[in-house]
Amino acid sequence: MNQGRKILVRTPNWIGDHVMAHPFYRLLKKCYPKGKIHFLSADSLASFEDGDVCEEKKLITKAAKRLGPEFFRLAEELKAEKYDLAISLTPSFSSSFLLWKAQIPFRVGFAQSGSQLFLTDSLPWKGIKSGKHKTEVYLDLLRFLTGQSFHLDLPHYGNAPISSKLILIAPGASIELRVWPYFRELTRELSVLFPDYEIRWVGGKGEAHWHQEIEKWPYPNVTDMIEKTTLSQLVDGCRQSCLVIANDSGVAHLAGTLAQVPTLVLFGPGDPNYIRPLGPRIHCQTPSSVPCHPCEKPYCHSKYGYQACLREISWETVVNQVKSWIPS
Repeated sequence: MNQGRKILVRTPNWIGDHVMAHPFYRLLKKCYPKGKIHFLSADSLASFEDGDVCEEKKLITKAAKRLGPEFFRLAEELKAEKYDLAISLTPSFSSSFLLWKAQIPFRVGFAQSGSQLFLTDSLPWKGIKSGKHKTEVYLDLLRFLTGQSFHLDLPHYGNAPISSKLILIAPGASIELRVWPYFRELTRELSVLFPDYEIRWVGGKGEAHWHQEIEKWPYPNVTDMIEKTTLSQLVDGCRQSCLVIANDSGVAHLAGTLAQVPTLVLFGPGDPNYIRPLGPRIHCQTPSSVPCHPCEKPYCHSKYGYQACLREISWETVVNQVKSWIPS
């Protein structure tokens, strides 16, 4: 194995997937200790601190993902870098085609929807059908590439008690279907139960619609920090918290896996066995009596009603879970 290779990794697009791929990145670096590893990431990950696992990060814009001038300009830029090896963790046709256009001699990735046509070596993408956590699915590609056996490598920073009086609430998710509908009620109740705690709402542009509503709330201990943090600042905020409450979302992974603080994750369509955060202090709240859960679908045509899975998780249930961690 040539350990001095120059390697390009096409990372997953979503924050949560990127966090779940970190064991892959760390083990890749161990396999190629003299290699130069560059990331090609979605621009939504621009402020994600990856310096511990890569030397340089290039960004791919939405325009560059389409077959137009930006796509071919990026292909030429990558070609000029003269990479020896490209690894795509994104099982998409456009990602593998880009690596082919960049004339990278060895291109390894997942085979799905014809992506294998532009890869020199590929592994079928099984996703949730693999019966494994997504982190293990990514590691399977590294096992395939190197022929080595790897065990899941998660850094553990200890379960030191957290004395802060900060509760973070992250009401967003990558798709609306995964947004729990009772954050208003939860915030109202927590503001009364824990008057000496700051209840800080965080999120990105997708949660901007909350600004006007939060301004009207008569809760002096609620702070609106939506759209006001970078990803690295958000991780720092998680580390300062005694508890993070989030949907099945990227923030849950930032809090539970990277910051390793107590994290309550509200699961609806998603399957915790496949995509739960892998930190040491995670509680996954799931519905108990909705037969179609989990479905892992981006839409809901359930005969039990739209978002029946998430609606079954009452705000009272979540409050009781919070009280088990933070005595009122």
